[in-house]
Amino acid sequence: MKPAKALAAVLALMTAVLAQQTGQTAPDFKLADLSGKPMTLASLKKPAVITFWASWCEVCRAEFPGLHAVAKEKKLNHYVISREPADSRKVVQDYMKQYPAFTPLVSLAGGDKAVDAYNRYKIFGQPWTFVLDTQAKIAWAHPGAVNVDEFKKQLAQVGVQREER
Repeated sequence: MKPAKALAAVLALMTAVLAQQTGQTAPDFKLADLSGKPMTLASLKKPAVITFWASWCEVCRAEFPGLHAVAKEKKLNHYVISREPADSRKVVQDYMKQYPAFTPLVSLAGGDKAVDAYNRYKIFGQPWTFVLDTQAKIAWAHPGAVNVDEFKKQLAQVGVQREER
């Protein structure tokens, strides 16, 4: 195995071990939506999805269209938090114009920086997607790109209805 691939495998394993796990209550945070309204774990509409991303992340760019399609189709409460300190409110706002079904959460004066929330979830890298049940417990935690079919199965487990046929 090449050194870069070996390092990536070790980091992935460490992340899976350290990150918040299924069944745990999701860590709290105090961020803001783009209108400036404070948002905490308690104020999120649940069940909910939280995806940690970064504007420069190619994997995030590749997965967002599929995640956004599911969010629109299911009227999903899907919150996105950039873990990149350079992703200012303006960068996030401009980037999210193409994804109106997502609710971006950004740093809040007197609250948390977005990266603080990322750190509380004990994750490395991005993207990371967490599906939360109605009690804010983590029902599914997924590092890397999400498979849309698997994502829909996980959503069904927390009561997000399948689309009408």
